[in-house]
Amino acid sequence: MARLRAPIRPDGIRYWVHERPPWSMTLLLAIQQVAFLGSIMTLPVVLGRAAGLDAAAEANLIALTMITAGVGVMLQALNRFGIGAGLFVPMHTSGAAFPASLAAVQIGGLGLAFGMMSVVGLVQLLAGRLLPRLRALFPVEIAGLTVFMLGIGLGLVGLEHLLGMDSPLQGRPVGYAVGLVALAVIIGLNVWIKGLGRAFSVFAGLIVGQSLALMLDLVPSSELQEVYQAAPFAAPELGQFGWSLDWALLPEFVIVGLALSFNCFGVLTVAQRANDAGWRGPDIQGISRGLVAEGLTNITASLINGVTQTSSGGAVGLAQASGISSRVVAFVLGGLFCLLAFFPPVTQLWTVLSPPVIGAVLTFVGAFVALTGLKILTSRLLDNRKIITLGVALILGLGQDQLLLGLAAIPSELAPVFATSLSLTVVTAVLLNLLFRLGSKERLAHEVTIAGDWREEVNQLIWHLGRQWGARPEVVSRLEHASNELVELLLGQGLVANGARIRIATHFDEYDCTLRLCYPGEPVVLSPDRPDPDALLEQPDAIHQLAGYLIQRLADRVRVSHQDDQVEVQLHFQD
Repeated sequence: MARLRAPIRPDGIRYWVHERPPWSMTLLLAIQQVAFLGSIMTLPVVLGRAAGLDAAAEANLIALTMITAGVGVMLQALNRFGIGAGLFVPMHTSGAAFPASLAAVQIGGLGLAFGMMSVVGLVQLLAGRLLPRLRALFPVEIAGLTVFMLGIGLGLVGLEHLLGMDSPLQGRPVGYAVGLVALAVIIGLNVWIKGLGRAFSVFAGLIVGQSLALMLDLVPSSELQEVYQAAPFAAPELGQFGWSLDWALLPEFVIVGLALSFNCFGVLTVAQRANDAGWRGPDIQGISRGLVAEGLTNITASLINGVTQTSSGGAVGLAQASGISSRVVAFVLGGLFCLLAFFPPVTQLWTVLSPPVIGAVLTFVGAFVALTGLKILTSRLLDNRKIITLGVALILGLGQDQLLLGLAAIPSELAPVFATSLSLTVVTAVLLNLLFRLGSKERLAHEVTIAGDWREEVNQLIWHLGRQWGARPEVVSRLEHASNELVELLLGQGLVANGARIRIATHFDEYDCTLRLCYPGEPVVLSPDRPDPDALLEQPDAIHQLAGYLIQRLADRVRVSHQDDQVEVQLHFQD
């Protein structure tokens, strides 16, 4: 197990996880997140209309969903009692849950849909408890692929909205102009303005873009009328739609729970990566607590009749872009969500946001998330097995629409897997990774003859194993350098001779890499002290002292043991 390492503050972060921004800034940041999350929380409206709800019941459904979102973001920031990742990770409704929820509505109404949502939460609780034992199924490269697909998904949805597709603005240049102006404001403030301008660049883009849309009559008057006619205050009615179960729907909702767990894994990876400049791989314990928080959120949604929630990659990307990732904002945002649920006109405002304005925000945030995923992917060495795993999963994910068109019928139980490009990508990658682990060795022993070409043989072995393991290139480079120095030192001290055979054994898991070099004879002396520069020129043995010092510096831990005329030198590296 890797040693605990304190996170390193990233460049560009103005207020870090445990820092407290001024209250005025915190409130404005929470309002910015409310505006963003509200613009993509469309599932309650669609589900309510599918169930034939009247305007009052639909408003109550939206209000209960807001309360659920408020509870979720606070639980995720909690990091107490095994609950929450301890990071600012807001939640929103997910399209992955829609097919199964709609099927439940058609069979037994909203009460059945909410009852079955409890299954989703229970699956996530179980996934959170089991994840530390299943960490081998989620290596860093799959985490990177998940984050990349999150960003691509956000960006593609943003592009659809920016172009006004499937809306009255499709094909209208004025709609494109409004979206591009909003995007230009966001980018301009984020890139060229420091301080508050960057922190509130998205909010400013929303305000400017929506103001233009209202001035140019791009918002239907009927939608504005609904805002004016909404009751100024109304207490949400908890559990209005009832609660029931149908075991025949269990497989579909179990798969929904797994799909949302994969999404949560990816979003929490984004949040961890954004808050640690020295990030090396997912903190599985933190993600496990995050899954528990999301599972409890969805059980709460089931009980009070709010719509299923999942961690929002867009909201995390927005926090990353603003440079403020304080947990304090999470608690203010959660409270604000719960408070605004009592004011129907506020919830109605979300329905009048112009599609091109929403598209500008999603396109901007998607770029941040997608590039974070690429950074994670390119930080690892890949062999053919990993290339095939990632490549096939990526192609299937990007070709999700073509798959849905090409396949005549998809079993209803598998609909959640195909519901989003992200769920299809991650499920494919995990299954292929599991398949390709067959025949892949975490432990390997190899004998090397110390002859003229021994360096090439050792280096080829180490880099081959590095690609198979998916290790970071800098770790493999350190391992190569240290092993070469060690063999040179053994030759220099006369502990092995040319033509002798040494045994090299390696072991790798998701966090650590260990090389054991075994030879017969006396133990090698590894000096922990750097030799004086003058001594290197005057004393022949000083070069051996330098080699020992370099080995101790290159490896995270070094141990030399001697038993029965056999010496084992163990070099340990953290990946």
